[in-house]
Amino acid sequence: MKLHAALLALAMLGGCATAVAQEPAPVAWDTAWGKVTYADESGGAGILEYPVPFGDNVGYLYLNGLAGEFGGMGPLEGYWSEPDVSHDDEDDTTLICPFAIIDDHGRTTRNWGRVIVAFTSDWFPSDFVLMRGRCFEEPREVISGKLAK
Repeated sequence: MKLHAALLALAMLGGCATAVAQEPAPVAWDTAWGKVTYADESGGAGILEYPVPFGDNVGYLYLNGLAGEFGGMGPLEGYWSEPDVSHDDEDDTTLICPFAIIDDHGRTTRNWGRVIVAFTSDWFPSDFVLMRGRCFEEPREVISGKLAK
């Protein structure tokens, strides 16, 4: 009986140690922008972040319906935001919207737009295809994301 109680206590301690020691790996995708990561949630929106080479060095994708159990995997709509300083790769002109927004991180920017994301599987996470547009333009820029292993 004592051996059984000791084994049970060890099993319980081992289970607790395992649960504390293991943290889930962050969900990330490889894209043409670099590594995109699932960073946070705000209400029903999942927030993905990606690197940009200017400003505070981070862009955000706010995807409605991605957080928790708030909906299917797509297509999901939302918006993106980057720091104000953005240059077009072809002619190096500054691209900004006619007015500023304040994103969910409290950042005021005139560099934002609409985004639509579709995941390639019903199971999350999976690869995705993203379309984005500047300001209120229809999303036309296509970015694919491959789930990082």
